[in-house]
Amino acid sequence: MFRANTMILAILTAVLAYRRAKESGRSGLLWALAGAGVYIGTQMFVTFAIGIGLGIAIVAWELDENIFYRYEIVFSIIAIAMSLFTSWLLLRYLSREPAADEAPEIPPPPPDFSSNQQ
Repeated sequence: MFRANTMILAILTAVLAYRRAKESGRSGLLWALAGAGVYIGTQMFVTFAIGIGLGIAIVAWELDENIFYRYEIVFSIIAIAMSLFTSWLLLRYLSREPAADEAPEIPPPPPDFSSNQQ
């Protein structure tokens, strides 16, 4: 159930990132890929971190090895919430106008020494 919703939210993040990037003059395709990557990557990182934390807790405090399966929905909600948060940060970044690249001042031309002034 959560897997299908996750993919829908990742696609939605990619579409929103594409639109906001195009509005601000950035590359839409690259930012759409970045948006989907941020969403999916955050979920993978959070799930991995929870798994490592639970593994350490199971060994350290001799907890039941099936604890992950009992709280799977809670861990999924945490991962989805963190993915939504990081996606929101990315979309908020894309809402800002890109920094204007100001051209440096052109130095004056060098002096002309070809004329003989005495």
